[in-house]
Parts: sequence; C-alpha cells; structure tokens
Amino acid sequence: MRVLITGGYGFIGSAVCARLIAKGHQVIGAGRKIKLAAKRYPNIPWLHCDFNTDHDPQDWLGKLENVDAVVNCVGVLQDGGSDSTKNAHITGLQALLIACEQAGVAKFIHFSAIGADPAANTAYAKTKAAGAKLVKQSKLKWCILEPSLVLDRNVYGGSSVIRALAGLPLVIPLVFGNTSFQPVHMRDVTKIVSLLLLDDAPVNIQMEIAGPDRMRLKQIVLMVRNWLGFGSAKFVDIPYWLVAPVFWGGDLLGKLGVRNSLQTTSKKQMQFDVSGDPKQATKLLNYQTRQVSSLFNQQPANSADRVSARVKLFLSFSRIVLALYWIFSGLIPLLVSKQWTYQILSDAGFSAFAVWGIWLFGSWADIVLGVLLLLGIRVRLVCLAMIGLSLGYIVALSFVLPHMWLDPLASVLKVLPIIMLSGLIAIMDNDR
Repeated sequence: MRVLITGGYGFIGSAVCARLIAKGHQVIGAGRKIKLAAKRYPNIPWLHCDFNTDHDPQDWLGKLENVDAVVNCVGVLQDGGSDSTKNAHITGLQALLIACEQAGVAKFIHFSAIGADPAANTAYAKTKAAGAKLVKQSKLKWCILEPSLVLDRNVYGGSSVIRALAGLPLVIPLVFGNTSFQPVHMRDVTKIVSLLLLDDAPVNIQMEIAGPDRMRLKQIVLMVRNWLGFGSAKFVDIPYWLVAPVFWGGDLLGKLGVRNSLQTTSKKQMQFDVSGDPKQATKLLNYQTRQVSSLFNQQPANSADRVSARVKLFLSFSRIVLALYWIFSGLIPLLVSKQWTYQILSDAGFSAFAVWGIWLFGSWADIVLGVLLLLGIRVRLVCLAMIGLSLGYIVALSFVLPHMWLDPLASVLKVLPIIMLSGLIAIMDNDR
C-alpha cells in the first residue's frame, strides 16, 4: 500500500514510517523541514507540506496522486513562532481531508490524544477535539487514534523530560508527581497503525490507545531510571508555585519560536489524570497493548541512552550560562569599561577609528550571539560563529598583544574552554 505520512519525521511519525516500511508498504514522508528529514531518513521520499500555509485542497492534490492511505501525525503543543494549534489541528487538516476525498484516498488515520477535550480549557485540547470532529464529518474511511503518554527508546518533548529527570543524581524533583497515566509503548502504537491498514480492518472508529497499567509520574520516572541502570533515588515533591516561572519562561520561548515542553499547556494537561481503555484495541483489532516496562526490558539501555539522560539538563543549563557569558562580554565593554578597552586597543597600535569599530562591533556581536543562543535560535550555527569569533580573538591577540597569553587572570587561556563548550553544545543540539 502507498502511504503518505504527514509529520513523518516527528516522534510518532518517524516510528510509524519505520514500522510501515518493515511491513512492506511504500511510504512517503511529508513535513516542513524535508531537507533535515531527508538527511535523517534517506530511505524514503519526502514531500514538503505545511499546515500553516497549505489551506487550499489544491495544494495537496498533486501530493496525493496514487496514495492509498494517509496517516496524519501533525500536532503542536502550543501557539508560538511558526506553530499554530488552529492551523495544525483544524485549518490545515480540513484542506487535507477535502483533498483526500477528491483524490479517492481509501483510508485516513488521524492521531489525536487522550484528554483532547474542550473542557481542558487549552488551545491544544480544543483544537484537537475540533480536528477529530472534522475527520468524523468527512466522507473518508477514517480512524482516529487517541494515544496516552507514549514512551519509547527514542525521546521527544515530554518523554525527553522524563528521561532527563530519571538521569538526575541522587535527588529527583517532581511537579505533579502523583498524576497518573496509562503509558503505552511506541511499538504498540505503530503496530495498531499497521493493523488498521489491513483490508479487513474496521473503519470509522475512534480508539483510545492505552497501556494496561496505571502509573503515577513518579513510577514512570523510576521505571525509566531503573531501565537506564542508575539505581535508587529520592523523589522530592515540588509545589507548582515554586516552579511557575519555569513555565512562564517556556511560554516566552514558545512565543519566540523556541519549541519546548515546559509550557503552561503541559502544566494544565499534567494536572489531570490521563486514563484510557486498553480493551478498545482488543475489541476492535484483537490486539492487546503490553506493559511498558516489559517492552523496555526487551531493549536494554546502552551507553548512548545513559549519556543522553545525564547530559540533557546539563546541556540546557550550559547553554544558558554560555549565552549569558557572551551577553555580558558585550555589555561590560559597551557600558562599563569602554575607556579600558580603548586604552588596550590604542596601546596595541590601532588608530582611533579602528579602536571605535572593534569596540562597537565586538560588543554587539557578543550580545547578538548570546541572545540568539539564549533563545535557542539556530543554536548550531550560533555556536559555530562563537567558535570562529573566539579563534579570531585568540589569533589577533597573539599578533598584537602576545603578552596577554601570560596575563595572570588567564584572559586568553579562559577562551579555550569556552570554545570547547560551544563545540559540545553545537554537536549535541538535537531535539529529536
């Protein structure tokens, strides 16, 4: 079967692609960043699609030629930057549905979520519910899947935060640690998608996908920690008001286009228990979801899993510290030590105009790079620019002020670890 998967390089979408390829389907991926997708998943063709702009069914018809089924994995947590819950879950989806009807697509599988209820009072829940209603009103043979918390060896978003918490040494702080979930493993989710593509599979159904075990967030973190092999730890319940600024900061970053899981939508969703009926899969597909712990135990954690857990929060804080270092490196000569900077550059033999240019450019370059890094904008490129600027600084000083290498405050030598940290963040910058 020829299957188009929208959001094909995302957390669920990429796993669905892998499962369907293994089952012998002809898979086509679709998404916004197809150059990135083609590098990471070069074994399938990629088409550009953007639910923010593709609002005319005609935008889709050429992409749906000879497509037998569509699996829609597009979803965003909260409005901000290039993300729009209305476009992703309603407007763009509606255009795709109409195009699928016109193209004669045989099946349409749509990912919603357990808890996508307007009563949750978030744009995410309201638009997800509205999108599911559009699917049910279409003329297609549809299936709506509502997974609970999905866990896998691969991590993204909430599951990435869970792994990072599981990797903390000795003490693990938790907000809403007693909220209960029925987590489901990604292998069960993708298996259900493959079963729904069979000729005799039921259609026009809405199915919750939940694991058999109800687990508190504390238990889930501990399960992941044990899988990683980190041993016991003490959990500390943190009141929401104490970490509220973290979620406010997450909202600000989201509005600036920096995707993150620590936004108020996550907070609101986590305040309520997430329950689902695992018997629905058994009743409709004769398939029983399995204990998440048993599936994790079938895939022992390796060193890469443990490193990713340990460095996740460290890298986040390191990026903040590095960004502030660059911002203040620009602000201090700009606002505080202008005369001192002028004196050093004049002693090195630079003309008055050159001194002014170096002072102004150097200060603002540091500030701009620091702000970009702090906001998480083009992190890898920014870190490479930092490395280049730092190397240029060292080379220039080596020629005009070579005695600075022997400065008792090690003003030149201290740049070397900054270069290494910038390189490490550039290498590790990867949210999927």
